[in-house]
Order: sequence, then C-alpha cells, then structure tokens
Amino acid sequence: MLVKYRSSHNKVAQGLLSLMPKEQGLKHLQLTMQRYQQDPNWEMYLWKEDEKYIGIIGISIQKDGFLIQHLAVIPSFRGEGVGKAMISEIQKIYSEHRMTAIVEIEAFIDAVY
Repeated sequence: MLVKYRSSHNKVAQGLLSLMPKEQGLKHLQLTMQRYQQDPNWEMYLWKEDEKYIGIIGISIQKDGFLIQHLAVIPSFRGEGVGKAMISEIQKIYSEHRMTAIVEIEAFIDAVY
C-alpha cells in the first residue's frame, strides 16, 4: 500500500531513493530529499508490505499532469509487481492528471504495460 512521505520516513526514503543510479552521491541525494520536503509540487510515497517499506515513488505535479521522477524497489522484491502496483496506485490518486515519466522510468513502464 502507498503511504505518503512524512519526515519520520526520512532515513527509509533516503535508502530507497539511493537505489536509483542518479541518486548515488550523498550530496545529490540530500538535495533531492530537500526538494521533496520543501517544494509543494513534489510528492513522495513509500510502498509498505507487511510492516516493511520496500519501494518508493516520487512525482512532480505540473500544469498538464504529473511526472514520475523516482521509482525504486528493494532488489529482493523486484519482479514481484511492486513497481507496477505503485504506478497503478499513483494513477488512481491523480486520476484527473496525465501521467508521464523520466526516460529511465518510461522504459520500465513500457516493459510492464
């Protein structure tokens, strides 16, 4: 299930975001976290199963829809449909908006849909 990010999720969110190749450097990761915390148009959700956070999805809300900026799943849970479930849930939350994604995530979406 999707859980909206709160500051109490900070360490978990940083760990999940660091699974994305472009978020490998600590300084870049900290800047990304700061953006999600301060920019009202950037929202982050964690995926929780059996009391464990195993995935993360981050979006930026734009004039004509929303853009998936981040999508990551703990490696041991990959291939189980978690990424697809996160995308489906975020589409339900923002059903009135058109969804787009950054290039890296777009390739994943094309592969699973």
